[in-house]
Amino acid sequence: MEVGTIGSGIIVDRMIDTIKQVNGIRLNAVYSRNEERAMEFAKSHEADRFFWDLDQFLSDPDLDVIYIASPNSLHYEQAKKALEHKKHVLLEKPFCSTEEQAKELFEIARKNGVMIMEAITNIHTPNYQAVKSHLKEIGSIKIVQCNFSQYSSRYDQYKRKEVTNAFDPKMDGGALMDINYYNLHFVVGLFGMPKALHYFMNQGFNGIDTSGILVLEYPEFTAVCVGAKDSSSPNCVYIQGEEGTVRIDQASSGVCEHVDLLLPKGDMIGKKNSGNQGQEIGIDQGFHMYYELSDFVDMIEKNDQNAYSAYEDQTLKVMKLVDEAKKQRKIER
Repeated sequence: MEVGTIGSGIIVDRMIDTIKQVNGIRLNAVYSRNEERAMEFAKSHEADRFFWDLDQFLSDPDLDVIYIASPNSLHYEQAKKALEHKKHVLLEKPFCSTEEQAKELFEIARKNGVMIMEAITNIHTPNYQAVKSHLKEIGSIKIVQCNFSQYSSRYDQYKRKEVTNAFDPKMDGGALMDINYYNLHFVVGLFGMPKALHYFMNQGFNGIDTSGILVLEYPEFTAVCVGAKDSSSPNCVYIQGEEGTVRIDQASSGVCEHVDLLLPKGDMIGKKNSGNQGQEIGIDQGFHMYYELSDFVDMIEKNDQNAYSAYEDQTLKVMKLVDEAKKQRKIER
């Protein structure tokens, strides 16, 4: 399959590097809104062609797949056009702005006989699957903690009242639509929809959530998801059960780099450096974007409708929760 990319940021650099590692797909063309930037980007990645007119790009019959990693607020519009041109679409997170838009994109894909999948890394990684397979061993779950906090490279500008896409409500910026979005996928992929959600946020001068805490209520436990772009801490996830704990650390909930099973029950938390590390249940993964792209290519080649329905269901659940969080805190575009 021949792929064309939309966007010229670092995430596209990483995806293009990943494309080279996955069988069945190759980079053909790149698109950027600026001709000079498109040409430079194509040259740096040895792409066959470059475009700066979106309609010409999407009309190219040689392209089978479009990878979209433009600013968040453009995801819906560009994905819709790509689907209408009968292209498969791998759409960076966040999928779009609302659940309504997400449902429309999936419907357009069905009408045009193509597939669209959200590029959300964590749920595709082997270590995430390892977490799933070991949950029964920790007994009845009581608490889930997810913390993905990373001081944004744009936050100093924001403090000077210089608003970039990362902190612009009109561009779907903010912590919820970026960093806490991984936490939502992590939790929903394991436990499904909560019975209730509450969002508490630190609000910037223009109404954006610079950081925030999602509280997800399940019948038997509570999940707390912390996402911060205005401060940093070690990123980790704890899934605490009556008989033990699963710990994911050394990376964010989007990467799931290192996974331990802490058994038996007891005070093993915080003793990693004392030699009481628990049982490692994860693997030494490769680059995390490899797995989402491999699953996407495999799904298309096999026309795997079961996998497609599962990914669609996951994305729609998360978008529904995002809508609720935005509504509670009056975050508007």
